[in-house]
Amino acid sequence: MKNGLKQISNAKSFIITSLIFVLIGGLLLMTQDKIEIHLSINEKHNLFLDYFFSFWTHLGDGLFTFAAVVIIGLFAFKTYRYSTFALGISTLVLAGALSQLLKRVVFDDALRPKELIGAEKLYFVPGIDVHSLLSFPSGHTAAGFAFMGFVACLFFSKNKFAQLLLAITAVLIGYSRMYLSQHFLEDVVAGAILGILAFSIAFFVKGTFQKK
Repeated sequence: MKNGLKQISNAKSFIITSLIFVLIGGLLLMTQDKIEIHLSINEKHNLFLDYFFSFWTHLGDGLFTFAAVVIIGLFAFKTYRYSTFALGISTLVLAGALSQLLKRVVFDDALRPKELIGAEKLYFVPGIDVHSLLSFPSGHTAAGFAFMGFVACLFFSKNKFAQLLLAITAVLIGYSRMYLSQHFLEDVVAGAILGILAFSIAFFVKGTFQKK
């Protein structure tokens, strides 16, 4: 068990930065209406941000994160053999399973901004297919935080600056989901928590049961 906790502590800077984001988001949700928060985000847009977040949001896509794990596993194969594949894929599967369970079973009636606020009141980035249902939690955000946590824990355990950049990358994935009006802040905060939880569980299990 000690070794499992030690594995998670390798990503301490990533986790702390991510939890600061979760805390700020939680405080905003406790003090402001989620629709007002979303409208405030939605009104701040320009051409550069449209292009930037249209691209950045794909960093939390399931296909991208899976492909990235495979590529990382191939490069690290000589050193880590199959453990990188197993750890990365189990992290993503856990994040996906948790988010889809909540999204499709527990909170299957949660409406996205387009449906709850109304399309006529929102700005949409041209060319983006905006969904209406299954809002809570954000699967892209969960996958983004899980993948970035996996990278931070496995390859940057002694590099606090790299972990900070990875956490910011994950936060921007979450923000992209709000910027594109695919999700509310509460969906993104929940997704971040699930992503942190997913990679923490995967690394805890690895550290607990690996041969010493």
